[in-house]
Amino acid sequence: MMIATTGCLQAGSKAPIVYRGAFEDIFPKMAADGYQAVEMHIQDSREINREKLNEQLEINHLKLTSIGTGMAYGTWHLNIGDHNRDIRNRAIACIEEHMITASPHHSLVILGSMQGRFSDAASAEEFVSNVEESLYRLDQLAKRYNVLVGYEIMNHYESDFLYTIADGVRFMEEHDYKNIRLHIDTVHMNIDESDMGRAIRAAGSWIQHVHIADNDRYYPGHGHLSFREILQALRDINYEGALALETYNWPETQKCARKSREYLEFMIEEVYGQEKEIHQYRS
Repeated sequence: MMIATTGCLQAGSKAPIVYRGAFEDIFPKMAADGYQAVEMHIQDSREINREKLNEQLEINHLKLTSIGTGMAYGTWHLNIGDHNRDIRNRAIACIEEHMITASPHHSLVILGSMQGRFSDAASAEEFVSNVEESLYRLDQLAKRYNVLVGYEIMNHYESDFLYTIADGVRFMEEHDYKNIRLHIDTVHMNIDESDMGRAIRAAGSWIQHVHIADNDRYYPGHGHLSFREILQALRDINYEGALALETYNWPETQKCARKSREYLEFMIEEVYGQEKEIHQYRS
């Protein structure tokens, strides 16, 4: 398990991204703040310099764990459930470009806001049918580029479809996707899951990516979420992926980054250290 911070070339002041700026500016800061992994949020992968991205990742000893894609919905309203086939095709093409960026690193490509909403289609039934068809197309592309797609389970204020982890598991089990798994977020879980630990344990290996923030979307430890419970559940399902920070960069970037890392490292040591002590006792 690794803690990944988040970065973006450009993002609004209220976007839950820790670092903002060019690769050569923010990656050294991430490394100096103690990070070894990063999730980049990218609006259009065709407009970035992939060679520079890969070079700066290597220079700063950072692993690209994942790519966030939601800005394409916010800016262009691209989504995979839309009534308009051209919009669905453009959304899939946009996600494919992110897969090309992710491919050398075998990173996960997040499908969050680009799922769309029921209102993007003529009916809920049409929306679901469009999503199913689009996901099969994305699954084929993900296999080609040797990446995973992380279908994000979002709360019912931000999503009309699959807003509990159990809903996501049922949907995945009803389909034959090979490279699509579930992506969960502690803020969304705090709204729609009655028992976070139980929901995580029930989902098991379907979970392949985790966004971490406290209940108020600030750095972990700022609010009231029980990260011990969350980490214990992730330990129980042998989760080995990233804990990617999707937090507001309050009070400022460096404090947010360092407080997040230090708190999560402490909690991981508590949970996994306890596990080591149990094994030693049993042996």
